[in-house]
Amino acid sequence: MTTEQIKEQLSNKFIGILANNKGFALDKPDLDIGVDYQLKKIYTYITPKGKTRYNYDSRYIDLQLKATTENSIIDEPDFLKYDLEAKTYNDLIERQENGTAPLILILFILPYDQNSWVNINHDEIKLRKHAYWYKPTIGSVATKNAHRIRIDIPKLNKLGIDCFNELHQLFYP
Repeated sequence: MTTEQIKEQLSNKFIGILANNKGFALDKPDLDIGVDYQLKKIYTYITPKGKTRYNYDSRYIDLQLKATTENSIIDEPDFLKYDLEAKTYNDLIERQENGTAPLILILFILPYDQNSWVNINHDEIKLRKHAYWYKPTIGSVATKNAHRIRIDIPKLNKLGIDCFNELHQLFYP
């Protein structure tokens, strides 16, 4: 595997762990047109016969994942600056203006040293470093840049253990 493929797979697994741990499912669309996963909340209900059933909430969040190393970002006190592909940024803007479900970017940041990405000992598995979510502010416009645009990701948007419940509440109050 290439280093880029390893980063991508680690970010996929990280997102899957966070989602599954809190009762969400990740669906991978068949076509890759700017959405890596659909994040769907699973809920339970009781049938008239008293059986517990599970179903998907119809309100979902589309996720676009990017994986990078810490040397590819600029770390400021309140923001991370990241050079995002212009086409990805424009997808986020387009969805904000014309979509029914939110589309957010998740940036998974690994340490520069590949040897420190994953560590296992007798009572824990460590996957280093952080992941953050990003959605352009209301009123943002598409870029005319050909290749990249620098975005500011608030450090408050760090993914934590309950991040997907929080995002679902944010987008579907």
